[in-house]
Amino acid sequence: MARATDLPLDVLERRLGAERLERSVPLAPLTTFRIGGPARLLYRARSADELVQVLRVVRELEIPWFLLGRGANVLVGDRGFPGLVVRVEVGGIEFLDDVRVRAGAGVETFPDLIDATVERGLGGLHHFVGIPSTVGGALWQNLHFLSPAPDRERTVFLEEVLESAEILTEEGERKTVDVDYFEFGYDESILHDRDDVVLS
Repeated sequence: MARATDLPLDVLERRLGAERLERSVPLAPLTTFRIGGPARLLYRARSADELVQVLRVVRELEIPWFLLGRGANVLVGDRGFPGLVVRVEVGGIEFLDDVRVRAGAGVETFPDLIDATVERGLGGLHHFVGIPSTVGGALWQNLHFLSPAPDRERTVFLEEVLESAEILTEEGERKTVDVDYFEFGYDESILHDRDDVVLS
């Protein structure tokens, strides 16, 4: 892997667009804890195609990179991050039928996705009201709400309402996988052990 001081800026600018690469971006405002130093470079991926593109570039060039969604449960050191931070801003909420919805990895589960599903009369996601997360982060962590609560007899997990997801595998393949692929556990998924990235 290339050292941060040796980042191939000319190649990154050519492949990703010079205007899309932000330099020395403070990360504190991008996290819920509001602490931490700057990212040497930051790229905002606004579509699944852009997210795939930037990931293929950083993997090919072997430069240090880090995915950042809403920044919940992320602690950034005062020195920041010396490589490229990829801010996942992949949006879009699409209702596939009366009971299924597809959302981009950067969609905030609360309030955006939950509000959209509740307006359609869909339950399931309402258990996660108030928990800061993007869709991608929710899958990474197997988002859950602990009991007890007035209408919950047990802890409710995201895996209970997930059917499938589109990912970019660590090998570079873009594909749709079912819920079993993630090997969910408590605060756990296969994403902790593999560099697969959720697209939607």
